[in-house]
Amino acid sequence: MLLTDFDEGVSLALDSLLAERLAIFAGAGLSMAAPSNLPSAWTLAQKAKAKYTAQYGGARPPLSNNIEEQAEYFFQRGELPTVFLGTLIDRNAFAGRPNEGHYAIADLMLARALQTVVTTNVDTLVESAGVFLFGQVEVGIDGHAVAALPPAVTPMLKLHGCRTIDLANTVWAPGQLAHNPVQSRISSSAPWLTQRLLNRDLVIVGYWTDWDYLNAVLASTLDAVNLSRVIVVDTADSASFQAKAPALHALGMRASGGFLHVKESGARFLAALRREYSKSFIRQVLHGGAADFQHCKGTDPDPAWLEAPDVDNDQLWLMRRDLLGCEPNAPADAPRPPNEPLVGLTMIELQAAGAVAEGTNWKLGGKTIRVLRTPNQMLDRVEATFEKDVAPVVAPDIVVAVGAESRALPASFARGSATASIARGSGSMWMTHADAVKELGL
Repeated sequence: MLLTDFDEGVSLALDSLLAERLAIFAGAGLSMAAPSNLPSAWTLAQKAKAKYTAQYGGARPPLSNNIEEQAEYFFQRGELPTVFLGTLIDRNAFAGRPNEGHYAIADLMLARALQTVVTTNVDTLVESAGVFLFGQVEVGIDGHAVAALPPAVTPMLKLHGCRTIDLANTVWAPGQLAHNPVQSRISSSAPWLTQRLLNRDLVIVGYWTDWDYLNAVLASTLDAVNLSRVIVVDTADSASFQAKAPALHALGMRASGGFLHVKESGARFLAALRREYSKSFIRQVLHGGAADFQHCKGTDPDPAWLEAPDVDNDQLWLMRRDLLGCEPNAPADAPRPPNEPLVGLTMIELQAAGAVAEGTNWKLGGKTIRVLRTPNQMLDRVEATFEKDVAPVVAPDIVVAVGAESRALPASFARGSATASIARGSGSMWMTHADAVKELGL
């Protein structure tokens, strides 16, 4: 396993993402990062033991300190779902706020930029992040369930089970592996993963387990998988990875295109990957308008005008939604921008006129301008659709609805004109691209 620096690792993962080759494997360490702060297996075991001791004292044999042995004890007694999961394990232990890694996975899944996600986590933080991004992350707990998902979505296979899908049969104890329904779930997952990950590139994040049996689950499901490249993102040193994750180490050693290690937090790595993906998306839109700008103006655009604004992930996501023309409460759900040069041309023209980026919008002549893709729509209908998208107090002064048509050209851009026909609402003035060229001097 070759140690690779952070930027190079992100760059390689971005290459795979843009080539539609990237899959993600996420372990418990991802959800232990702030602000999620979910407990480790060791912490869960200590709390379960303390509660057990308080309830039974010396009337029962002492409970092990090891969560795997605890779970096995109650599984053999037929009390895994009722006593262990029902009373000793905190029902709220897997609840928390999604962190930037969860948001990155959810966003890239909803955009269909990722091909496959596999996780051993039973929490639903990626799914929760998807809800905040206006989308539904699709999951399954076995090969049959994920194979039945709609073909136009990126699936997430939850190998360990899911807190909200059959909690009683989430995988906690070694004995479960030889009994149904867990046994049949694992056996159906293996062929699905073998086909789904064939010659793909895989990023492994947050893999850290105190549970030895989980390596058996991984070995049985990943034994026949053959990948192109594997990138392990983990703060531990490379030497310890083989010892703590032998199945994943063997998987990486079989990779034909390299086995790399980035010594960094998985959440930070995924956030950087999401950011670079969004910037590439916006850059593609801008470059799409460059030829038309040269044709109209007789000169090439300044190279700086063809770069995405240097803003955070939330703002880049909002800009991607605008460039896709997403309606309110809809996710950014396409992996690449439509081939519509007029959208990129509009942003280049604004910059040529002196506009500078301000968050997700542009600032020109003291006015804030939003660029929104609205192909083949009437301007007044677009304005009605987006009327409540932004609160009036923070609404831009102008929204350029690229691709829309107005019923009549405006008499004046001035807000005080009683006869102006530019659509107005939510504190903004709405105009087509043709309106913007005329009124803003583009």
